[in-house]
Amino acid sequence: MNFESFFDTKQLVPWAKRIWSLAFWPLIALFIGLYIGASNSESRIISDCKYAMTFRVDHQAFACQRKI
Repeated sequence: MNFESFFDTKQLVPWAKRIWSLAFWPLIALFIGLYIGASNSESRIISDCKYAMTFRVDHQAFACQRKI
C-alpha cells in the first residue's frame, strides 16, 4: 500500500472547503450570541449595583460591596 494513495490531498481540500463553508455562519452566530449574552449579564450586574448604591468588588466578581 502506497502512502500517497492513502492520503490523497486532491479529495481532502474540497472536503475541507465544503465543511468550512457550511460551518462559517453558524460559528459567527455563536460568537455574536456569546457576546450579546456576556454584555447583557454585565449590564444587569452593574445596574443592580447602582440600584443598591454599591460598587462592584472586582472585574470578574458577581457581588457588590459598599464603599464608605
